Amino acid sequence: MVDIFLDSGFEEDVIYTDVSGIPKTIKAIVNRQELKQTVRNIKSSDNTNMRLYDVEIEISTDATDGISSIKIKTDKVALKRKIGDTLDTTMSVDGILYNDSGAWKLGLK
Repeated sequence: MVDIFLDSGFEEDVIYTDVSGIPKTIKAIVNRQELKQTVRNIKSSDNTNMRLYDVEIEISTDATDGISSIKIKTDKVALKRKIGDTLDTTMSVDGILYNDSGAWKLGLK
């Protein structure tokens, strides 16, 4: 999974700060959408999952190139909230949408 993040061309640098308070720059695929955040899982009429958060990121679970453990409500991510922003916005990790042996998908708020 690490190679996908480093080679896809869709990733961008974000600054991830875990409970230790030490920031770490990592690669992330950032999905932005102008939706209101909700805390429940929503299914569309064709039974597929809809986006739950305005900003969702996909990051590697690799301890060197990504983040190996997540603490929701405590960990923070600084990133460009909208394409074209010049300054980072710091958002909280509000939910883990999925994880497997290679990636986390996180909802930010």
